[in-house]
Amino acid sequence: MTRTEILLSPSRPAAPSTEPDVAPTRSLRVAMVNMPWARVNAPSIQCGLLQSIARRAGHHCDTHYLNIEFAAFLGGPGYDKFAMMDSLRLHFLGEWLFSYAAFGEVMPTSEYLTTYPEVVADWSEWMGGDADHLVTTQRETLPEWIADCAARPEWGGYDVIGFTSTFLQTTAALALGRAIRQAHPQTALVYGGANFDSDMGLEYARKLPWLDYVVAGEGDVTFPALLNAIADGREVRIPGVHRYGEPPEPPSTGLLGPSGLDELPVPAYRDYFDALDRFGREEVLVPKDPIRLPVEFSRGCWWGAKHHCTFCGLNALNMAFRSKSGPRAVDELASLLREYRVVHVDAVDNILDMRYLTSFCAEMAERHWDVNMFFEVKANLTREQVRTMKLAGIMRVQPGIESLSSNVLRLMRKGSSLLINVRLLKWARYYGIRVAWNLLAGFPGEKDEDYTEQLRLIPLLHHLEPPTGCQRIWLERFSPYFTDESFPMQNKQPQESYRHIFPAYLDHAKIAYFYRYESPGTCSNATIAKMNDAIDTWQERDEQNATLVVQRLPGRLTIIDKRTSEPRRLVLTGWRADAYDACGDTARTPAKVRERVGADESEVSVERVTDFLDGCCRAGIMISDEGMYLGLALPENPGW
Repeated sequence: MTRTEILLSPSRPAAPSTEPDVAPTRSLRVAMVNMPWARVNAPSIQCGLLQSIARRAGHHCDTHYLNIEFAAFLGGPGYDKFAMMDSLRLHFLGEWLFSYAAFGEVMPTSEYLTTYPEVVADWSEWMGGDADHLVTTQRETLPEWIADCAARPEWGGYDVIGFTSTFLQTTAALALGRAIRQAHPQTALVYGGANFDSDMGLEYARKLPWLDYVVAGEGDVTFPALLNAIADGREVRIPGVHRYGEPPEPPSTGLLGPSGLDELPVPAYRDYFDALDRFGREEVLVPKDPIRLPVEFSRGCWWGAKHHCTFCGLNALNMAFRSKSGPRAVDELASLLREYRVVHVDAVDNILDMRYLTSFCAEMAERHWDVNMFFEVKANLTREQVRTMKLAGIMRVQPGIESLSSNVLRLMRKGSSLLINVRLLKWARYYGIRVAWNLLAGFPGEKDEDYTEQLRLIPLLHHLEPPTGCQRIWLERFSPYFTDESFPMQNKQPQESYRHIFPAYLDHAKIAYFYRYESPGTCSNATIAKMNDAIDTWQERDEQNATLVVQRLPGRLTIIDKRTSEPRRLVLTGWRADAYDACGDTARTPAKVRERVGADESEVSVERVTDFLDGCCRAGIMISDEGMYLGLALPENPGW
């Protein structure tokens, strides 16, 4: 199952229900398989949801967490490093490791190691072996592990085995399916997930004979329809389900609207926890990395439906935003927390439904549960909205900040600005919400000056949460940069790693998600290096607890600056204290600040306010952008 969407025609009847209309003539035995390199500190929401859907359709369904089994086999910390490695989009080491088991030799290993010499260093650090050990693992150890898994007689007891593939799961899933086909040819194999969407899934279905069915797109309606057709012995002609050797089917029309999302069952995660207990949590999980429960409250992106960010390849070609009702989301979360006793909850939604701030979040705040939730959000949240999220238990966010330059943000169609992004960082830090973010570069039309200004700004933000780094954008299938020829992305070719991993008879241009490209008019590599140096310093200052706070007393503000090794105090009184305070919650123009200042207008003009605000900027306690000003100091009083 993927989170891709197709915009429904207004004239189409109500969205299809996930409830089966007719019970199947027999109950199938179905296995869902979660392969490496899926993370081991969370169950698979794809497998868990489809398991519940299959059961509701009248079939027996299990989920096999072979990623957990493999992590115990490989070693938990080492597994986690490969599953989460930052450069996965370049060399795809996880996919390359299972490539030989799936296809045999695609290209000589020496060519892969020459092209990506860094993988040997990573392997040595994480697994303690040299290049020969790495090659032996790919050529012998992993094929033997796949063969041992496939030889288990339990597979023969299933009518259908389903593989989901997201991120680095494709070659492992293809390898096991191919081996199971040889051992149990009567069992139907079904593939789906983000890596099998659109042309990608169709190409795999055309070329790989052991893929009986490929489900491209959402599987909530399609998958149970496929199971029922198999159970009834009917010919499978279902939109969105491709078969090897058969003409392609049209895209799926079985897409859920908002009411349909409310009808979805709660994902089944018991098999995940049983697998953890069976293979040993201490053997699999990384210490201090808590188990996380994935939840899905929405699909699509309400911002992307209006202005698709130029670099974003999520949701395939469809952005229609749909969300569960607030009460339904609370009920589902309560059910999961009651059964699995886990505190950390990660929403897989592309973006928080803003209506949740007055429904879901308000209800969660009333219940006072000690949960630790994660959501992706848009950065233009007000201080009060950030506070509301904290009271609801949203302790971690990914706001898609991406830049501290308003010009670059316009180039990426982000619908944000420098001051909006800094405001989010400011109030997230004040309310104790962790922010996962990074800086991106490489947008056609940007200039080195856009990054010079960010370099000047960064030291002023050392009291706020730093980004993880700065890197050039990836060219992703389905992103406007990929699909819209008006953008100057030239010489688009699949990433080099695909030819080392997938055989030439698969059209790499059709199965690739990441592409290399050339684009004029972007910043230099030297500029990106300077950005990362500045971010390193920012991270160091954050570890040293750099602070910038404001003490508020009647008629006076005292700003205490500990962002550097030489602390300083600044005292503002009278209308100047009011003017700085007016730019605290959000950015304002000098005219708006003047309206909030208590002094007589004839005494304090807009020009005097502007001069004062500019002085605050020179002092490093405020920033301005496009005629607006934002104070950087956080209130010292944690309850304010």
